[in-house]
Amino acid sequence: MKKRLVLLAGIGIGFVLGSRAGRQSYENLKRQATNLWNDPKVQDGIDTAREQIEEKAPVVAQAVKDKAPVVVDKVKEAADAGVAKAKEATNDVKTKVENDPKADVPDDVVSDPATPMDEEGPAPTK
Repeated sequence: MKKRLVLLAGIGIGFVLGSRAGRQSYENLKRQATNLWNDPKVQDGIDTAREQIEEKAPVVAQAVKDKAPVVVDKVKEAADAGVAKAKEATNDVKTKVENDPKADVPDDVVSDPATPMDEEGPAPTK
């Protein structure tokens, strides 16, 4: 919402500054916005929205308060499951490395600054 307001403000400023008629366009825009804001239909809509928010805000707040512990428990369970999977994966890798220190290690490339790049290649195999 904040980004939209900043965007609209930027568009409005750009419109005013970029317009040849400048002040006149600004005054027209301002008058139209004021007329729209003061329109009884708009004010009725604003009042209706305000009343609905005032009525429903306590209900929504209570619902959030009631559900918060459940959400916290679910997040803790998910975090614990993630930690358990990470530990299991770490132990699997550790076991592989301990059993075969060269497991899944690709050949390296021999790099010698004195050797031209075209002549370089994979490391010699044993």
